[in-house]
Amino acid sequence: MIAGAFFTGLGYLVGAVVLWWAASQKRLATKGIGWVAFSGFAAGIAGAKLTQLVAEGWPLRLPAAAALDPRSGGRALLGGLIFGWIGVEVSKRRLGIRRSTGDLFALALPAGEAVGRIGCFFNGCCYGEKCDLPWAVYQHGAWRHPAQLYSAVTAAGLFGGLLWARRHVKREGDLFLLYLFGFGLTRFLLEFVRWRETLFFGLSPMQWFCLELIVGSVVGWAIKSRRAAEPVEAS
Repeated sequence: MIAGAFFTGLGYLVGAVVLWWAASQKRLATKGIGWVAFSGFAAGIAGAKLTQLVAEGWPLRLPAAAALDPRSGGRALLGGLIFGWIGVEVSKRRLGIRRSTGDLFALALPAGEAVGRIGCFFNGCCYGEKCDLPWAVYQHGAWRHPAQLYSAVTAAGLFGGLLWARRHVKREGDLFLLYLFGFGLTRFLLEFVRWRETLFFGLSPMQWFCLELIVGSVVGWAIKSRRAAEPVEAS
């Protein structure tokens, strides 16, 4: 439990440090961006906690006080992403920031996840399907895929790929679209080795969300490319 909490907290810290570093590279390390980052992380943590608690039956099957327990909830990445995005947009609107900040989070999110998933491994959450592979780990009464470690390695690889891609991507916002595509694709595949409940056609709710991310990022990239290719009319 202590190791899990340590790596989970370290994951948030690593994400914050990477975000500030990325902002410094773009000369965006300002007080306003700091508040935007804080709002995004705070809303993301709250969203992850709330989403998991609701999924576990709060407040009907769980006591209302469970929301105040730091040991409960906090591992629902889907809720964290959605609430984090809302927190960022609300903060930007209040501060009057119109510039895109998605590229900063494109690096921070996979960096933080790569470390935070190690916390998931020690906590025993987000566990894998049963298997008899040589590297299987014993969790929840059976030998299973170390899905948390798969996720950590995948997130680290995604971070490395985006770090390389940022030198070649010129348009603002494109790096974030690449992150959404990469996260959607890798998480869709990882779901097959994670324990999950299926919804339609043998796919989990998270896999359907990942498909939306993949399609949305591709459509967004196509729209931006089309607009960039359109000739500018002389006034």
